[in-house]
Amino acid sequence: MRKFIILTLLLCSSLGFSQNPRLAENYIDQGEYGKALKIYNKIYSENKRNVNNLLKVIDINHQLEQYQQVDSLLDDAQKLLRNNYGLTVERGYNLTLQGKDSLAKPYYNEAITILDSLPNLTYQIANRFERRNLLDEAIEAYERGMAANPKANFRYQLANLYGQQGNVEKMFIQYVDLIEENVAYRGRAQAIFTRYVTDDPDNEGNKLLRKTLLLRLRENQNPIYNQLLSWLFIQQKDFKKAFIQEKAIYVRTKESTVELQELAVTAIEEKDVDAAKEILEYLVQESQVISTRYVAQSLLAKIDADKATATEFPTVKAQYEELLTTYGRDGETFMLQLDYANFLAFKAGEPDTAVTLLSDLENKRLSKFQKAEVKMLLADILVLQEQFNRALILYSQVQTDLPNDELAQEAQFRVARTSYYQGDFPWSLTQLKVLRSATSKLIANDAMELSLTISDHSLEDTTFVALKAYSYADLKQYQNRRQEAIALYDKLLQNHKGDPIEDEALLKQAQLYELESNFEAAKSNYQTIIDNFADGILADDAYYYLGLLFEEKFNDNNKAQAHFERIIYDYADSIHFVDARRRFRRLRGDENVKAF
Repeated sequence: MRKFIILTLLLCSSLGFSQNPRLAENYIDQGEYGKALKIYNKIYSENKRNVNNLLKVIDINHQLEQYQQVDSLLDDAQKLLRNNYGLTVERGYNLTLQGKDSLAKPYYNEAITILDSLPNLTYQIANRFERRNLLDEAIEAYERGMAANPKANFRYQLANLYGQQGNVEKMFIQYVDLIEENVAYRGRAQAIFTRYVTDDPDNEGNKLLRKTLLLRLRENQNPIYNQLLSWLFIQQKDFKKAFIQEKAIYVRTKESTVELQELAVTAIEEKDVDAAKEILEYLVQESQVISTRYVAQSLLAKIDADKATATEFPTVKAQYEELLTTYGRDGETFMLQLDYANFLAFKAGEPDTAVTLLSDLENKRLSKFQKAEVKMLLADILVLQEQFNRALILYSQVQTDLPNDELAQEAQFRVARTSYYQGDFPWSLTQLKVLRSATSKLIANDAMELSLTISDHSLEDTTFVALKAYSYADLKQYQNRRQEAIALYDKLLQNHKGDPIEDEALLKQAQLYELESNFEAAKSNYQTIIDNFADGILADDAYYYLGLLFEEKFNDNNKAQAHFERIIYDYADSIHFVDARRRFRRLRGDENVKAF
């Protein structure tokens, strides 16, 4: 490579390109500053009013430590360019490089003082300080210029400079000022805030931003501060505090409820069901917009359906029926009907009723994406009924109808899962390998998990005996036939004790025990994983779920805290880390019950 560059330079030089800046830059890259200086000297001598070329000559002389030459260049330039006060900064910087800070300071002060009378030069001078990494002087210049000209706005530059200095609090102040003046900056500012804000409320950046916003809010009830606080609390996954802020905005403005709806959905996605219910119930109570009430009530019904026990199924059915009577059974209530069908098939044990509902829905005016979702659920129900071949046909139709769409990838995953239930592990693995690079992170993770289950447990057992027993129990779990699944896992654990699949069977069975309210049995399974598979990939799951049991079912906060603490210190890469840390701190008493 070096030989090529040298040949290029020689060729170009022989062709008369000795004044080409690109040649000079190549010399600089090679550390041959003397050769580069000759070229730039010639370029600069042809037009001494070109400041960029002057600065390039100065930079090269600095590399060569030719400080007196820089002084001479600046003497000549200042005579020629009397209005370029950035050269005063350069004269000071030339002294700084020589270690003569006390001599440099008067030049810096002179450049800054000029701004009192000539504030229009603020950017020229401050930017010159910034380029020379003289951040304190750059900040002073911007602030002096804004003081001399109140119409000038260099808050964005100041915020960046404070960020470079690590003065996060002042950076936040400048950005909040900027947003207050022009709300269009909010998105850009929040993107920058993510460099300093984490999901940890005790993180220094979080505390400083919260402090900045609360102080502003006490002085001025501008909704923008509530919006920023809501954003901060969402980063911390504290949705109830975010709700307080969004509710304050709505009470004050009585405008859109979109932010409240989005907050509820985010809370659901993050599994904070209590916060989601609180938000949705507020929307039902306060909103006069029919579509908003419909969305809120539909989501509330789904939350109730997801956590319902057998004795609550009639109540949930009545809730869905009442909503469909109120809002209709057409394409406008598509998601409500889809959720209802899902509940009927997979929880209430009424798959035929669900199929009838979906068949009626399929005849409504739907988009191709909605039709695909109906097919997906119908196929899922066919798997539930062990009509695997019919299910595979519907999944394949979704892939054909929506090529390259995320729903097609989900259909492909379900093809792989269905093949796994059938015991066709090689074909399932072939499908899963393709999906491990899926655009959807969730699909890719699901594919990876199932792929590892198959591959890890088929290396030593080419007849798939243990894996077939496990996948059959897994199918019964999918079908919500819990007692059968528990019995099958028991049989697997007895017949294949010591098999690598043992910890996965224990975990799956524990989750079923929880659904059956057999919490002692679930606790025993989790503890067995911790005792015998502490180095396995499921140990963090066992600690987390056991911690939840102690907190929510056994009311033993000390043991719950101890289990969450183990995740924090021993399993920092666990997917449960964030929630475990949040729960640990709350149990320790860190969380303030007040709004802030």
